[in-house]
Amino acid sequence: MATADPPVAGGDPDAPSPRRAWPWFYGTLVLVIVLAIIGSTLLRPSGTPAQQPPRAPDPKTGAPGDHWYTAFGVNICGEWLPNPPTFETAAGNQNVRVGLNTHGDGYVHVHPDDPSEAGNHATLGLFFSYGGWQVTSSSIEAWTGPTADLTKRSWRNGEACPDGTPDALEVGRLRWSVDCKAMHGDPAGYKLGDHDVVSIAFGPVGSPVPAAPSSASPPAYDGFASPAAATSACQPTSASS
Repeated sequence: MATADPPVAGGDPDAPSPRRAWPWFYGTLVLVIVLAIIGSTLLRPSGTPAQQPPRAPDPKTGAPGDHWYTAFGVNICGEWLPNPPTFETAAGNQNVRVGLNTHGDGYVHVHPDDPSEAGNHATLGLFFSYGGWQVTSSSIEAWTGPTADLTKRSWRNGEACPDGTPDALEVGRLRWSVDCKAMHGDPAGYKLGDHDVVSIAFGPVGSPVPAAPSSASPPAYDGFASPAAATSACQPTSASS
């Protein structure tokens, strides 16, 4: 009687070995997990404006907020305006304390009270709004006017400087600088920086916008360290814009 050939030890030689398949399975699984972690990290937002400096105090953790100083000044037709008057509440609403204010020292005191003033919200435009003023890429409404016309507080590109100013009868345009470097665009959107020197000038185009005079002196003491913001590379002068 014919008998069947005995089975080959180990089974079908072309069939994958379970011992060889398992390492590949686990290796693929680990790779998928690693790629998922990397992808979630790259796609995660870098942080909301409220989580970025300047930070507001965190009531959940008790962490204090940031406290910055930005030297600031406005030059109209060759004359520096007096420092903005002191305010700690919003214009038109004395019941609302604000974290972007000034102490009459020519500095913006930047210490956000809540997330709406923190991070990228801490702008020059917000400070102006709190004070009851306005600035755009082509106009400015300030707290006072130049000596020659104290009542004229608003200036727009194309207007002529009045008699009695250093730039009398010259056609003016709004310009601005940070640390004595010319800037472009709308200054209202500029995020205030610690120890920045921000200067706005309305007057004839040509000469650079100098540093705000206030940057030569330290800000008013308000319970925090008060270093002056001026540097050797950006010194205030009494010259016109």
